[in-house]
Amino acid sequence: MNPQRHFVVRGCTGCDTCRSLCPAEAITYDLEGAHIHQEKCIGCGTCMENCASEAIREISEEEYQKLLAQAK
Repeated sequence: MNPQRHFVVRGCTGCDTCRSLCPAEAITYDLEGAHIHQEKCIGCGTCMENCASEAIREISEEEYQKLLAQAK
């Protein structure tokens, strides 16, 4: 289980830096921008540290569970 989860919030410019640097290959793109696949994410933070547009945020497991509950 990841101690922290990473999410693309807004402002993704599609530069592809996060996807190309992700050691777990957990990031894909579509017309809406980057998406971090939590089942693959290892929580290392490389994507967030290298995002030039600061579009990636880190949240706790508790916050993640709240988001899941809201989505139901």
